[in-house]
Amino acid sequence: MSSITKGNHLLLFVTGASRGLGRAIAQAFAQYEAWHPIHFVLMARSDLATTSRMLQSTMRNKTNMTMHTHAIDLSDLDQLDSRLDVVLDSISGATKPFDRVIFINNHGSLGHIGPCIDHASLSDLRSNIDLNVTSCFFMSTKIAQLARDVWNVPCIIVNVSSLVALQPFPSLGLYSATKAARDSFHLCMAKEEEAAAASRANNAHNDAWSLRVLNYAPGPLETDMSETIRAAPHLDASLKPHYDKQLVDPNDSARVLVDLLAKDDFESGSHLDYFDLVQS
Repeated sequence: MSSITKGNHLLLFVTGASRGLGRAIAQAFAQYEAWHPIHFVLMARSDLATTSRMLQSTMRNKTNMTMHTHAIDLSDLDQLDSRLDVVLDSISGATKPFDRVIFINNHGSLGHIGPCIDHASLSDLRSNIDLNVTSCFFMSTKIAQLARDVWNVPCIIVNVSSLVALQPFPSLGLYSATKAARDSFHLCMAKEEEAAAASRANNAHNDAWSLRVLNYAPGPLETDMSETIRAAPHLDASLKPHYDKQLVDPNDSARVLVDLLAKDDFESGSHLDYFDLVQS
């Protein structure tokens, strides 16, 4: 583990970058001089024009930041592999040589809000799990494989988690379950790499590649998602007081994450919460 050194060229992937936390994370990296030079690869299902304009304003008169944006539906598993190949092809030869990769696995959706037994739609269950779980697992493994087998550079995978991954919330059963699955999968990735790294060290391998994994819970954010929760008619009564107050500004949480990644002193695989970090 070592903190970043100015001049290292970063390749940064962010999913769900069109709004909310994803947009805030991209902007936080753009404003954090120590991360530059940096090439952004931003992905989202909806329009990325606003995120692009914000970053271009920050990037004005700077030659050490470049960007590609891609409209991609990560829930469409039939097309996901080929669409991701297009994303990767777009950056080949378009960036300066990079020596580290960070993937912010941020995309996701709430799904059904209400009692679990009242959710009877198989198609809705499948589409939610396709987006929140299957595509998440695939994207993390794909980027890690490329960092190891093609680019040979250190890689950090950040799974955007939630308190609901650890403490299931009534009426948010599907969201809780998918977040718990994501945490578990990324923890397994970290544990597997810990053993693999020890083996490489014993065999005197000199590969530049390494993998570190973080499950980051950004806190309850003031976003479109929180508005959806507030307006849900079947939200459990015990949760209403938590959402009837001002929540965390996504920009504040993004800055905490970017600073944490710059220090690079977290335990790989750990679940770290915004509130614990700001209070420490």
